[in-house]
Amino acid sequence: MDWKKLRLALFLAGYAGTAVAPVSAIAADAVQLKTGAGLAMEATLYKPASAGPFPAVLILHTSGGLRPPDHAYASRLADEGYLCLVPDFFKAYGLSQGNRQQTFTTHAQSIYADFVAAIDMLKKMPGAQADRIGAVGFSNGGYWALLLAANGQIQAGVSYYGAVTGAGTDRSLRAFQTAFTDKSSPVLVLHGARDTTVDPQYAELLVSMLKKANVPHEFRLYPSVEHSFDRGNLDREAAADGWERTLRFLNSTLKK
Repeated sequence: MDWKKLRLALFLAGYAGTAVAPVSAIAADAVQLKTGAGLAMEATLYKPASAGPFPAVLILHTSGGLRPPDHAYASRLADEGYLCLVPDFFKAYGLSQGNRQQTFTTHAQSIYADFVAAIDMLKKMPGAQADRIGAVGFSNGGYWALLLAANGQIQAGVSYYGAVTGAGTDRSLRAFQTAFTDKSSPVLVLHGARDTTVDPQYAELLVSMLKKANVPHEFRLYPSVEHSFDRGNLDREAAADGWERTLRFLNSTLKK
């Protein structure tokens, strides 16, 4: 079986409740480990096949929890020469779609600390370039990728349809308004103009804050796509464009 083609198919097909092969069948290079401040968070590490050193990237999932498209994305990015760590942070905190707001309220400080610990773990891994760490997040995970970049914990952050309002807990985006400064790391923001989960006005509000704070950034508002445009509400053109933009952005910030 051609594993690379299978990964690409999963990446584009999305989960949408479909039963798919387990991680062990998706990529033989997947390594299970524990991460986080207390080493209690389950995670999967994807390594490039060639010799390092490599830049490293955290892959952060949506409020739907960790799904096969997240693993497929990480494995595909590993093929491009990135060490990728995929933490299952919803499972670690007993979170689900129904109580996702707690990600940004009750558990926010602990989850952030776990991600910082995961970044430190990546920095110390053999073959990793400690000064070239990024994060790619989807919806809920996009919020965290942005915040980590804002605070300089990583050197590049990518947000796919990021839940920038914290699932409605912060509609003025105070968390980002105070975090982003001219010392923040570059970010790439990808959003759908027809997103009914995170209204595009909030993505545009975020971008206005980035401009005001002189943060290096790229913004792509896809005119006719919904939330989760690379999976549950798949738009193949937007998904392919998002991937290419992400790869160019990471290459320019982490491989320069």
